[in-house]
Amino acid sequence: MLATALAVLLAYLVMTLLTARVGYGIERSRFIRDEGRRRPECDPLERFRRVGHNPAAVQSFVYGLAWPLVVPSYCLYRCASVVITAHPPCTEYERVRRAEAVDARIRELERSLRRYDTT
Repeated sequence: MLATALAVLLAYLVMTLLTARVGYGIERSRFIRDEGRRRPECDPLERFRRVGHNPAAVQSFVYGLAWPLVVPSYCLYRCASVVITAHPPCTEYERVRRAEAVDARIRELERSLRRYDTT
């Protein structure tokens, strides 16, 4: 009984740390991406070290403690977003645009072949 309880506690702690680690990576990359867009003149990595590190760590720790809710919710969110935003069939405009791009690339390659084919 005690061994089972210890094993469950250890598994919970391991999942807590893993979830917190993944959450920290997500929060860190989100902060750096958003900070780079908002303030292009500043170094987003340095700003994260100064301002964003502690909030990201605390939020990740909370994610880790709540992993029985966070992990399934995140997996459901990712699956739903993949299904919802799956690539729909191309419209006529997209097909024409893609065909024009392919034709332009073919012409460019033919021109470069002609340059080298003069020998």
